[in-house]
Amino acid sequence: MKKQMKKKKILFVIQSLRMGGAERLQVTLANKLAEAGYDVTILIWTPLYTFRENLDPRVRLIYKAPDEHLGNRIPYIRHKFYDGCMWELRATPKQLYRYYVGREKYDVEIAFFHGLALRIVAGSTDKKALHLAWVHHDLEKLAYKDDAERSKKMYRTIRNIVCVSRASYDSFMKTVGDTGSVRLIYNLLPTGEIRRLAEEPPVHRIKKAKFHIVITARFDPNKGQDRLIDAVARLRHEGKDVSLALIGEGDDEKRLRERILEAGMQDCITIADGGNNPYPYIKEADVLACASISEGYNLTVAEALMLGVPVLSTDCAGPREILDGGRYGMLVENSGEGVYRGLKELYESPSLLAVYKKKAVERQDFFNEDKIFKQITDLIEG
Repeated sequence: MKKQMKKKKILFVIQSLRMGGAERLQVTLANKLAEAGYDVTILIWTPLYTFRENLDPRVRLIYKAPDEHLGNRIPYIRHKFYDGCMWELRATPKQLYRYYVGREKYDVEIAFFHGLALRIVAGSTDKKALHLAWVHHDLEKLAYKDDAERSKKMYRTIRNIVCVSRASYDSFMKTVGDTGSVRLIYNLLPTGEIRRLAEEPPVHRIKKAKFHIVITARFDPNKGQDRLIDAVARLRHEGKDVSLALIGEGDDEKRLRERILEAGMQDCITIADGGNNPYPYIKEADVLACASISEGYNLTVAEALMLGVPVLSTDCAGPREILDGGRYGMLVENSGEGVYRGLKELYESPSLLAVYKKKAVERQDFFNEDKIFKQITDLIEG
């Protein structure tokens, strides 16, 4: 009888498991690999665990606190840097790898995000391991330019690169170049699980009007929640019965709440933490809005299509690709004015909204879970 080969031992490195597109994707992929028999570990250094309870029990989660260097104990210094830690910015990749990973051996080591995760894996001293890096962003449009430049240098030291969209692939080839093995593999989305979770009752009560808009995203200026607040305020002042739910978490929450109060829109705009299940909020929307300034992919646009919810998005790289240039959802000018005009058009034209709802259902075949997972396992085994 032929002996079954032992599945490989895989390490993922990512900052945290807080609410965010990359973090949700991390959990999905780790669970799928564990289910297939792989020995999977996720290493994080920020104690944010929104999606922890979504992890398959077979996935090991390691939290490694940042090094107890003086700079890391002074909040002002610590928060002045994007990577979050002063020592980590000055340390070499090899020093980072020794501190965070240590002596444990893995067959595959994956940087699932840029920044510190990438630098840790780039410092690996294990020549037998397969080293991979996932690229979720358009590198030309990263908000943190210093981080972008550091990341570009680190990508050049890791041969195997996975870009999750055509836009991120094109940007990578333009800014970094061919490292030897750059692949385009779309994000792995658990279609059945998303639909199942969407049927659960939402945790928070949401104010809903005749025309209800939802955005599910980290509270960050790049995500454009301001644009939606302003657009809804304008539509309400015009007498239109609209409401907005901002589902997420993040450092920008306080400012967004203040902006809602300043606009006098607290009766029709809700901010809520979707926790580890944002899908009921998406499912009950008339339209899912993506108002981002830039996106490498945008997971929530894809998830809305899976749930048959019409999408309106600013015209940026990731959503443009998912919506096939506007064929499967409304693409608008990448501005506050563009968001306002698009929402107004959908509000005033129920027949157009119905067309986009039908198109959302048609696009669901694009997200072939089995095909994408095979591409990933072929890479790991290859």
